[in-house]
Amino acid sequence: MQHLFVLGILSVMAALLPGGKLLYKLLYVGLEIFLVFYGATLGYLHVLPTLYLIVLIQSCFLFKPLIRWAVAGLSFLLFLVHQVRYVQNITLLVEASDRHLFWMHLIAETLMFGLGLFFVLKLVSTLLSERQAKEELAVAHEQLRQYALRIEELAAVQERNHIAREIHDSLGHTLTAQNIQLQTSVKLWQRDPNKAYLFLQQAQQLATTAMQEVRRSVKALREDSLEQPPLEETIADLVNDFQQGTGIAISTKIDRQTIIYPQMSKTLYRIVQEALTNIRKHAQATQVNIKLSTTPDYVNLIVEDNGQGFNPELQHDAGFGLQGMRERVAARSGIWQLETEPGAGCRIIVKLPI
Repeated sequence: MQHLFVLGILSVMAALLPGGKLLYKLLYVGLEIFLVFYGATLGYLHVLPTLYLIVLIQSCFLFKPLIRWAVAGLSFLLFLVHQVRYVQNITLLVEASDRHLFWMHLIAETLMFGLGLFFVLKLVSTLLSERQAKEELAVAHEQLRQYALRIEELAAVQERNHIAREIHDSLGHTLTAQNIQLQTSVKLWQRDPNKAYLFLQQAQQLATTAMQEVRRSVKALREDSLEQPPLEETIADLVNDFQQGTGIAISTKIDRQTIIYPQMSKTLYRIVQEALTNIRKHAQATQVNIKLSTTPDYVNLIVEDNGQGFNPELQHDAGFGLQGMRERVAARSGIWQLETEPGAGCRIIVKLPI
């Protein structure tokens, strides 16, 4: 009856693992060990000492490795105590001719129990480590997913800001000028129709320019969603559009001896595009040179013009797109340089690691 009572209490405790403070866990495992030890001392039942294995498994879920090994060592010592008591009670009942078999059986049983403790401890610890690693991997995966979403949102915000700057600098300026021309023509219509007609012609030209700016912006947005053509082809298209729209001569020299991957090609394309846009708007240049070359380790890009130049310390980046170029180069861990001064043209130098 006492054995059944001990087994019943151990069964209930096995279903109710404690949480919280370390003291509660130690008391829980201590009580289990005491019950197993007490049940084994009532009378030698082989099933009771094996319950130390169950206690050890539970301790693996409750404690860190050092305390687990302490529980395993305590269980083995208590098992040795049971073995000593067993020898004291049964040695006299074993015949002298069979005692060597008895001792061999006893030693083998003790070794098997010790190995059982060791392998159970290692197996459960390994399983718990794998489970913890999977949980940490799941947490890391979720963090990476959140980081990817944040990066995507930041990239979208950055692109929206870039488009907003372009609309403000190009389309907004053109429409403002057109509005002024139309207001002036309305005021002059009654007094001097011929002069008012000249202002209307200028307003019409500004409207054409505005439509070109809209088409250029839409084209730039669509290019992000299509497959990227070769870099030489995209730069050639930029150069043709620029020459047709401005009449400014462009000299292009591309010496590509290594592979330039699509993402880097897109970065170079955007830098050239923004540089030509700045030249179109502000430089008043008559000649533009584009040089692109590669080495085994770097891609080198130079865009220069013979325009009016500017003082970089007095200019704001928002109107020239310089900030956007710097950000693109910095995202590729590259080097960006600007060489300019009033009346001496402008040179943009970019060096990107492959």
